[in-house]
Formats: sequence, structure tokens, C-alpha cells
Amino acid sequence: MKKPNLNLNARPLFIIVISILFFLCRHTGNKNSNDIAQLTTNINKNKDCIKETGELDADSIAFDGILQDALKLADKNISKNNFSKKYNVVSEADGSPIVEVEINLGYHFTKTLQHLVVRRKDPSTVYIDIFSKQNKKFKKVLSHEQWALEYTNDTIRNVNGDGYKDFIVNWYGSSGCCLKAFSNVYLLRADKQTFAKNLEFINPTFSPEEGIIRGVCYGQPGETEMYKYKWNGELTDTLEYVSYQIDDAGIKTGKVILSNGDSYSKKYKVIKVLNAVPQEYRKIGGYDWFTGNVVIKQKYKSPFRGFTLFTSYKEAATYCTLPQSLSVPRRSHNSRA
Repeated sequence: MKKPNLNLNARPLFIIVISILFFLCRHTGNKNSNDIAQLTTNINKNKDCIKETGELDADSIAFDGILQDALKLADKNISKNNFSKKYNVVSEADGSPIVEVEINLGYHFTKTLQHLVVRRKDPSTVYIDIFSKQNKKFKKVLSHEQWALEYTNDTIRNVNGDGYKDFIVNWYGSSGCCLKAFSNVYLLRADKQTFAKNLEFINPTFSPEEGIIRGVCYGQPGETEMYKYKWNGELTDTLEYVSYQIDDAGIKTGKVILSNGDSYSKKYKVIKVLNAVPQEYRKIGGYDWFTGNVVIKQKYKSPFRGFTLFTSYKEAATYCTLPQSLSVPRRSHNSRA
């Protein structure tokens, strides 16, 4: 096998980073614990990674090492029904936290099979890895990465009505003019161990009893649309979109249009014209945003519960997404029209 052609100029940097990794990180949890007295990075494994890529990525090395150390700790407790641990990886120089780590082993999704959830968070990014416990070993079945500024929370609940608990990551968009609470949904498959490819929804309200998702599209208050999707296996089918009828002068007529897609769709077709918005939409999160009946006194005004003002979009996102795991789908959310 031909050896990678490493850049000789990178060798000094390689030596510096490897030296730092030996001394930089230590564990700050229970100092009396024999299991996690000190956090160390597996340098030998990361050298293999460097040889394969021919490049030195210090962040990747450090984060992979932190995950591997978390797995080692979980392995020592793999026989337990439940195990959880939180700790920080800190700077040796000043003791400030570099990465927050959370390990949680348990029957999170089913009553018969265990999963291990490992969360790592640094100032810029949240990393979530889920492993299924198979034959006394952990096998990775899900990985999610989210910008920390946007991350709101993650939840475990059944969203499609199949009886299996699913994994949902809720986040709020950091740029843009309008309501943009997103949910990335990972459906638990029938094997009760693995997950389907994630689907992204914008400002959704999930109704597992109906197998339906309703939500508000991205747009200015009073000028956007609502959508309705139905679960179909690991994907969704588009049932309808709801919008206000506008005349040639751009004025609302008071009528409501049900269509087979949003107004930008090439196959857009009006299904029905109604005198009022169907009742089923009136209790979903963000309905006031759709109607435009919100008084925006600040940029980060919440359209969900009354007219509470917020000092930041993330505060608004936390407030908005908690009630019903609210969040909103982009056009590429894999719905089948």
C-alpha cells in the first residue's frame, strides 16, 4: 500500500498538537472516581486518522478522543440497566470548560432494548451520538451535529403514531426575518435499534394520534401558508396547503384556499376555496403568525403564547418549541407531493 505523502511543513504543528493533547485535557467530575479520574485522548488511533487523510485536524482528534473516552466509561457500566454521567473536559491552563459531556444509558426508546446517548457540547457545536446495545457491545446508530447557537433541546417521543419513541432535535434558525423553529425527526425503525434518515420540519405541530403534521411555513406574519403532511412509512405525503386568497390588487378577499402545494410549486393547484380557516389548524403552534394577528414590538416577538417579548431569538425559540416540540419544514424536507 502506498504511503500518504504528508506535508513536511505540517510536522512541527503535528508535534505541538500531540504534545498539547497529552497535557491539555483532564476530567472534572467526581475526582474520587476510579472510572474517570482523568480524561485522556487515544493518540495512537488518531495517528492512523492523520495517516489516512494526510492532514492534521486538531479539533477532530480532540473530539474523537473525547467520544472514545465516553464510550470507555459506558463500557465499564454496560451491564447496568441505567447509567448516567455528566462531566466537563477543561483547560489545564485555567480550568475553564472546553467540552461538556453527558452519557446516558437506559431503555430510552423501548422497554426491551437499551440505547446509549452521548452528548458533547463545545462553545460552537452540539454533537449527539446514539448507540444501540447489541451483544454486550455498543453500535452507533445515529449522529447529529447542530450549531450551539441554534440548538434548543432534543426530545424522545412518538411523533408518527407507530407506537415507537422517536428522536427529535429542536432548533431555531439564527438568520432570517420570520418564524423559524425547526425539528429534525429520526424515526425509530421496527427493529427497535436503528433510525430512519432524518426529516426536517419547520414550525411543526405533531399529531401522532392522526399520523399528521401541521405547521406554518416560512414567511411574514399574515402572508405565509400552513401545511398538512401525513406519515407514509419513513417519509411523508403532502395532503394540502392553506393560504389566504389574494385579489389582483394584492388584497385579501376574506376567503381561504386549500391547495395541493405551496404557491411556488410547479404543480400548484387549488383544491377548494373556503370561507374560513378549517378548525383543525386553529390550535397549532404559530397560528397567530399565519393570521397576522400579532403585534411585533421587538424583532424577537413570540407568536405562540400571548404576546410575550424576548431579548433574543434563542430565548424565543426555547419558549416556542417546548409546548409541542414545535419547529417549521423547509421545501427539501422529503415530503412527497
